[in-house]
Amino acid sequence: MQQEKSTSSVNGMLIVFEGISGCGKSESVRVLRKYLTDNGYKTSVLEWNSNRVIRNIIKRIDSKKLLTPGIYSFFQWVSFLIDYLFKVLPLLKKNYVLIADRYIYTGLTRDSVNGAGGKIGRLLHRFVIKPTMVFFLDVSPEECDRRIKKRGKDLFHTNKLIRENKLLKNKELYYLNKLRDEYLLLINSKAIQNETNIITVNEDSDIVVKCVNDYISGRREIYEYFKPLN
Repeated sequence: MQQEKSTSSVNGMLIVFEGISGCGKSESVRVLRKYLTDNGYKTSVLEWNSNRVIRNIIKRIDSKKLLTPGIYSFFQWVSFLIDYLFKVLPLLKKNYVLIADRYIYTGLTRDSVNGAGGKIGRLLHRFVIKPTMVFFLDVSPEECDRRIKKRGKDLFHTNKLIRENKLLKNKELYYLNKLRDEYLLLINSKAIQNETNIITVNEDSDIVVKCVNDYISGRREIYEYFKPLN
């Protein structure tokens, strides 16, 4: 049985959703927030890389074809740090349940797959508050690729080797597969497993709600969901 991890000295609760694009994180976030709000908990949602100023800077650089993995990595970490200092810390100190639609693990995996090095992310990872639990939505890259195409929105990334590879018939799917592989390596690492509670789900919002409710209620049933990833 996995032992409960101690995350921080603050009084709030940080719940994180991770997974490749198109895996259904937003819906799970919506369902969990409604459940917690309906039950009287102060909740807030944190979205990854939502700073409009930084997003516009990235778009301008990309429009001039000057956006490299290193430049993108730098700006994504600046955005994360702003959110961390002005949203994450204040809300947790006010006893909020903060639901993060992606957290530092997104940046770590993207840096690795994009070939950005990842020094900034690894440094920040040492100091930031670790989540109470991380829900990893493990949906097949093929299904996620279909959903992304159905939305009519291009999958954004900065891996030029993939973007410029003329032999790849489906570059987006190739990238999603590499991203999932990197997620599995990261989440299966002992260091990550020792710092937080990781739960793998397949878009099952009922399990998400049950796990959070069990944790808050102090029940031990939650631990049946802590299973190694394959």
